[in-house]
This record gives sequence, C-alpha cells and structure tokens, in this order.
Amino acid sequence: MKNILKMLVAAVTLGCVTAAFFGAPTGLACRIQPAATVTFLVVLLLTPIVGRLFCECLCPLGIIQSLVNWMFHAKTKVRRVCTRLPETKAQRAVRWTLFAFVALLAATGFGAVGWLATPYSIYGKALTLFVPGVVLLAVVVALAAIGRGRVWCNWVCPVGTLFCLLSKKSVCRHSVGKGCGNCRACFEAGKNGSGGNAKSDVDVTDGGVTRRDALKGVAVFAAVKAAEKTTDGGFADVSLPGVPKRPTPVLPPGAADRMAFNLKCVACGLCIANCRGNCLKASTSLARFGQPEMDFRRGYCLIGCSYACGKVCPAGAIEVIPRLERKNVHMGHAIWKKDLCIRTSEGVSCTACARKCPVKAIHIVEGFPVVDKGACIGCGACEHVCPARPEPAIFVKGFERQRRVWPISVDLP
Repeated sequence: MKNILKMLVAAVTLGCVTAAFFGAPTGLACRIQPAATVTFLVVLLLTPIVGRLFCECLCPLGIIQSLVNWMFHAKTKVRRVCTRLPETKAQRAVRWTLFAFVALLAATGFGAVGWLATPYSIYGKALTLFVPGVVLLAVVVALAAIGRGRVWCNWVCPVGTLFCLLSKKSVCRHSVGKGCGNCRACFEAGKNGSGGNAKSDVDVTDGGVTRRDALKGVAVFAAVKAAEKTTDGGFADVSLPGVPKRPTPVLPPGAADRMAFNLKCVACGLCIANCRGNCLKASTSLARFGQPEMDFRRGYCLIGCSYACGKVCPAGAIEVIPRLERKNVHMGHAIWKKDLCIRTSEGVSCTACARKCPVKAIHIVEGFPVVDKGACIGCGACEHVCPARPEPAIFVKGFERQRRVWPISVDLP
C-alpha cells in the first residue's frame, strides 16, 4: 500500500510539473522546488522525520531515474542493495565538493549558475529546450540507465546532498532486517545478475530485505518544437535580426528590482514556457545564467497578457500587480539609432515602429521617429517589427528598477 501511494504521488507530481510548462493551470506543483517558497522549507524541516521523500516522490529527476531503472534493469529476487551502506570516500568527495562549489557560486553572486544543478531547474530548462538543460537531463537519464539507482541524486545533486544529510537519523528511515550484518553477500550474488551495488532507499518486510518496487512515474517529455519562421506576409522567409547590445537587459514585467530578481529567480523556465508574447529566453550571461530576459526577435511583451509570467512564477521573483494595468508597468524605454535606420541608409519612408507601438510613444517628426521616453513602456513591439538589418535600428534598454505609473483614480498600495 505504501509503494502504491508513493507511485501515485510521484506520477501526479511529474504530470503536474510537466503540464505547467505547456499552459496547464498546475503551476502550484512547481512551488515545492528548492528555495522557491515556504513549501520547500516545510518539506526540508520534515526530512528528519520522513527521510528523503522529496527525492523519491516530489523531485522530477528522482522520479525519472526510478522509472528508467524500472525499464532498464531486470527485476530480481535479491534487493539491489541490502542496506544503506556507508558512503564511499569517492562519493563523499564528489558530493561535498559539488555542494561547496554551488554554495560558493551563490555567495559570490553567481547563484544563477548554481541553480542549473538543481532538479527542477534542469527539468524546466530541458522542457524549454535550453541546450544546457537538455544535455544535463540526458546525462541524468544515461546515468540511471547505465548505473543502478538514482546516481545523480546520490553523487551529484546538491539538493540530494542536503536531504541525505538531514535524513541520516530520520525517524521513518529505511532499515534492514535484524539478521543482516552488512556482510554484502547479496552484492556477490548480484554479479550473476541477481543484484547490484547502487545506493538507494530500501523497503523492509518482516522476512528480511526485499527488492523495492520501482516508482512508476508518468514521464512526459516535450517533443522538439518545430522551428518557427518569421515571414513576410505569410509567404517569404525573412531573416531574423541580430541581438542588439543592450546597456541593460530587459526583465519580465513585475520583476521590479533587478538585484532582488536575480536573488529570487530559481531559473526554472516556467515563465519562458508560458510567455504569451513568445519574447522571453534564458540568459547565457554567467551571472544570470538560465534566468529569463527579453528577446524581441520573435515576439514582444503583450500589454493584454495580464502578467502571465508572474502568475506561474514559483519563487515570487516576478510579481503580479492586480490593480495596475500592464501598460502602466515600464520595463525600459526604446532607443533609436539614426545610422542604422533604413530611412537614413536606404532612403525608405518607413513608419513601422510608430505604427506598431501600442502606447503611441513613438512619433514621426520631420520624417524620423522620436521616442517619448516618459510614455514608452519597453514592450519591444518597435524592436520586433523594425526591418533594419543586421540589427534593428530601434531597441529597448531595460531599467534597473522598473517603473510603476499609478493613475490618479487608483489608490496607491
């Protein structure tokens, strides 16, 4: 009964987390990820009592590894491990070195890189097809297929290291039968295909040690998305422009303060997957690695989306401001480069940026666009439609602290 309950929880967890990246209203399931909310802290505090329940039933990578083990390794009469034997020196060295490295990254302001090694971040990046996340997920699956047990959890994952430390003396920890003297005889039997030597949680029966039923999670992987095309009138392919060199990156609406956002964001990719304007991408900057930032080549921030990115954010890094319309949140302002504009280089009478601006912050004065920086909200619509190549002649500079313009008719919070 206990195993059935665990499998059910694991399947629901993996299904809800995966569905959240495809627009399903199951984003609450992602709030259990490390450092995201109070929910994770509750699980952490319960670990000395319930053991590594997170790794077994609530972690997408843990569930996937258990599923891969169930698929690739034949069921045998001998338990894969007879007991949770002491860690080897090599395992301790690898585990704690990586844990210290991630902690050092966080302490020196490069926490976004450290998040890449956490399970929800890896899974989210893989689902959003961010290459480092896809590669790491492939490594996790390969280790589970080649080795035995949750190799990534027990050797690499810094979250697994933390849970392992807290669960060593857990009240409900797994144990072995009274007759077991750690003789490792079952390991010798395993050489003939009847056992193994990986470290994993064990189940105990009155008759001694038995093989744990592998968790059967529902692993739903994202199919590779078809490459999107930017077309001219829906027929001819048009090359995408280069990415302009922004003095300051543009953050999603509701990421009020850049420093606070960088500390809170766990780089899970939920906002990227659920962006209605298709304008968020994972940053490749070392200090902000994997965290979202605006890329207006394929879309722009829609003022009618009502903070879709903030609603799915599990860490509170992107706020939802219900009483303030999206058009009153200023993420940055546009900058026009005269030498790049096709009005200057080609003598073409272009008004694309002015016509596309949803807040009418761009005006054509004496044949050239002029940006009203007080009215511009930094949505990127002008940059998105600019036909200049190799880079757009108008681009958005982000604010270090986003501006919120409260109408007179609305009471301040």
